[in-house]
Amino acid sequence: MRSRHPLVMTVAWALTAGLLAGCDTPSRIIKYPEGSLQVRFEDATAHSTCLVASVAMAANYLLGERVYTEAGIRQALHRAGLYETRVGDLQTYLANEKLHMVVLKGTLDGKPPLSLRYWLQNRGYPVICVINRREHSPSFNHAVVVIGISRTLEGPPADSIHYLDPASPLQLHSEGLDAFETLWARGENAMMIVVAPPTDAGSDPGR
Repeated sequence: MRSRHPLVMTVAWALTAGLLAGCDTPSRIIKYPEGSLQVRFEDATAHSTCLVASVAMAANYLLGERVYTEAGIRQALHRAGLYETRVGDLQTYLANEKLHMVVLKGTLDGKPPLSLRYWLQNRGYPVICVINRREHSPSFNHAVVVIGISRTLEGPPADSIHYLDPASPLQLHSEGLDAFETLWARGENAMMIVVAPPTDAGSDPGR
């Protein structure tokens, strides 16, 4: 479903307020792939709350308990006059909660802190990624939570990326590497990681 505030990614987006669109309503599941992070699933209960639900999942995993819900974050945002589709507004909300959200234009591999694999496998953080299933339609940019990367056991060796989709009836998705990278590239490889706040102005949470 389309949002009135489509996400238009630019170079400046990583430092400002990206916008996310449309989500549908999911049902229940979850059998975690071996080696993946066991992130508790949160539903996106409205067409515009995939980012909110993804932030709740990432923050709860960081804290080790279910402190945040999609509904609770939505209500807090509305009380503060913040938008649930704006990345910058979610950063503001988390800062008020004594948490920090790193926003990056990522790559699958490569050097920290831009590497998706680094955050997942070296640091043990779930990563919120922006994907898009409709080419040339930025209004369908959509937030999901990547929880693992594993080697496919059947057929030719290949990596699979596992992610929780707050708007999908399946909840847990596994995509081949090439397929995921195509979806992620349409979202300009945007990724977000919820971490504890830096201890000082010069610290780097990606190290």
